[in-house]
Amino acid sequence: MKTHPLYPLTFRPQYRDYIWGGEAIATRYNRANTPRPCAESWEISALPGAESIVANGPFEGVGLGRLTEVFGRDLLGAKAPDPATFPFLVKILDAHDRLSVQVHPDAALAEALGCASKHEMWYVLGAEPGAMLWAGIRPEADLARLDEADLLAHPTAEGDVFDVPPGLVHAIGPGNLIYEVQQPSDTTFRVHDWGRGRPTQPEQARRAIRPGLRSEPRHAIDSRRDLRPRLQTPDFSFATLHLRRERTLHTTDQSLMILFCDVGKATIEHDGPHPLTLLPGDSVLLPPRQTIYLQPLAPTRLLLTTL
Repeated sequence: MKTHPLYPLTFRPQYRDYIWGGEAIATRYNRANTPRPCAESWEISALPGAESIVANGPFEGVGLGRLTEVFGRDLLGAKAPDPATFPFLVKILDAHDRLSVQVHPDAALAEALGCASKHEMWYVLGAEPGAMLWAGIRPEADLARLDEADLLAHPTAEGDVFDVPPGLVHAIGPGNLIYEVQQPSDTTFRVHDWGRGRPTQPEQARRAIRPGLRSEPRHAIDSRRDLRPRLQTPDFSFATLHLRRERTLHTTDQSLMILFCDVGKATIEHDGPHPLTLLPGDSVLLPPRQTIYLQPLAPTRLLLTTL
């Protein structure tokens, strides 16, 4: 497989039809093959059993886990914590109803429980009037019986960014379309589920919760700069790129880069096979040591994730 060099990679989305999903992923991104309802689109994943499949070029049909196994840091970059593990899971979430109140474990607790830690972030792609989410709990909250009154609520608006570290109690409310980047883990401990009857994990959740954690929204602001860092953590860095003109992007040997087209339309020229056209909802993985040439065909906003 290493007989062919790496190049910008696209993937086939995978869908999840959880009970809280809606129609926004299908309608906003013109996707005809989603389930009804569609709660999540897994854009880029190497989790076993949920592996993304390459959709373009010589590696078409190859799983991301297999590419990671073969190329290691040539695909991930020198900063990757484990050359054998793809470092991200990237999703779009459509909350037509409330998600469960939940929390994720940090690395120490995950090791003790035999699972994987989970740090995530949210970028609000769209928010209906009155939409909100919950991030953090009030100081007087009783961990044994958390309910909505104990949660810290935040109205949401397009362009808001939230950091969701391990130990933060959180939930997403209806009317939010969210771009989520997280560590490659599906570990979730439900605190409660709004009376819907799904299982909860109160003991694991109690051990995972860090009561003092908060997450304030980082609001979108107008800026003349076309590239704005929005969030930097030990696990990922996130920025928005407003394309107003042709632009060249480089990835170093330190990290891959994931591009997501939020709005607009742009072409990507690169040294690999076939130029790409980015439309809203499209994701591209840029391996390290790549150079691409972006040409906006309309006002375009891209989301950029690196290590």
